Amino acid sequence: MSIGSAVGMTSKSVKARVDAMISTGVIKKFVVKVNPASLGYAMSCMLIVREHASHTDEIVSRLNLLGDVSLHSKCMGGISTFCLAIKEGQEDKLELLRDSLKPANIHFMFTSPSSYLGSRYDLSDIDLEIINCLFTNPRMDMNDIAKKISISPRTVNRRLARLRDNNVLKFFILCNPVSTLGYFQFVLVINTVDKAFNNQIIERIYGGLKDNILCQPPIIDPDDMISLLLFSRDIFTADGILKEIESFTGVNRVELFVLADTTSYDGWMIREIEKRLNQKKKMRQKQQPEQVLELS
Repeated sequence: MSIGSAVGMTSKSVKARVDAMISTGVIKKFVVKVNPASLGYAMSCMLIVREHASHTDEIVSRLNLLGDVSLHSKCMGGISTFCLAIKEGQEDKLELLRDSLKPANIHFMFTSPSSYLGSRYDLSDIDLEIINCLFTNPRMDMNDIAKKISISPRTVNRRLARLRDNNVLKFFILCNPVSTLGYFQFVLVINTVDKAFNNQIIERIYGGLKDNILCQPPIIDPDDMISLLLFSRDIFTADGILKEIESFTGVNRVELFVLADTTSYDGWMIREIEKRLNQKKKMRQKQQPEQVLELS
């Protein structure tokens, strides 16, 4: 209904088109991402790597020794971008990445400590259970979530709003570039002079380029970086968008990559959520008073 209201269509027509895009492979996957900082990770890192396609799995395996890869985008020209959450105590090993990934070559590496989350958001049992449901099905209806974890739909709605407002949860779709014939997708990685300019830059982009924006990926960007996924009919329009954003106040540099494929990795987030749910369960069990046997 919300989409229909925004684009001037009935909800029935919107549903039919979404179902068609799913069945034809245009929409590859619905994705929910959790901010790594809310799960205790110390740092967020984005790597722009030149690699041979045959080495991708090996690169992901090596990166997972240092942290957990959440997203990998394969781009034309043998370029890949990796979003990595760095584990606590592993921050000092970042510089070792350059040698450990050879023969792949790191072009740029953007990092940011977990403090960008603002005040550390403490996930409650209910928050964790809601997120667990969404990992099972990112499109799960609020009433179904409420029924599954035995709370009211109003509580689910309120908790989800807080998770989004506190930058804990992000939703987006993976759109298959192969299926969008007539258009090509490209990623813009915008390096800003200072994070104070970020909101101003994003407002200008969404104000002037809304017809070309596909989505803002669920990459919890480092402080000095904004990533956007856009689409265009031709390379000349994309080049014009690149030059326009480069002229914005507060922009240091802009990189453009033509997208070939994107892979989302969710296993580590599911593992961390389940670990926290088990920890909270054990704590509750310890806090329960021991049964006292009364002898008469």
